[in-house]
Amino acid sequence: MKQKILTPKEKKILKKMHIKELMETYPGLLTDKENKILTMFIQRNATGANIARKLNISRQAVHDHVRRALTRMENCENKIGNMEKNKKTSLYIGKMRIVLETIAKETPKQKKALEKALSMLKEIEKNT
Repeated sequence: MKQKILTPKEKKILKKMHIKELMETYPGLLTDKENKILTMFIQRNATGANIARKLNISRQAVHDHVRRALTRMENCENKIGNMEKNKKTSLYIGKMRIVLETIAKETPKQKKALEKALSMLKEIEKNT
């Protein structure tokens, strides 16, 4: 299978999405300054120079904070694997929801119980 070659812009977007996911999964690993810099970094048109200017620090300092924070979060992910577990859980929840919705349409007698199960699944989805 041929793998699609990504443009630099697509790579940048994927990197920012990955950073956002890591930040959501491992928020306690970041210092306040790292959190602030990474939050700015994942914004659409953010650059190291813009962030440095706003925070009155060097571009190198921005780069160092981003690199250190990412290394720490990725090391945790490699050891713990929470992001991967969350993706699998969300996938299974989505599949369960589809099955329950199908059954609810076909089985009117059990509709109330299935609707309750569906609402419980929706709550789980919100919290994952």
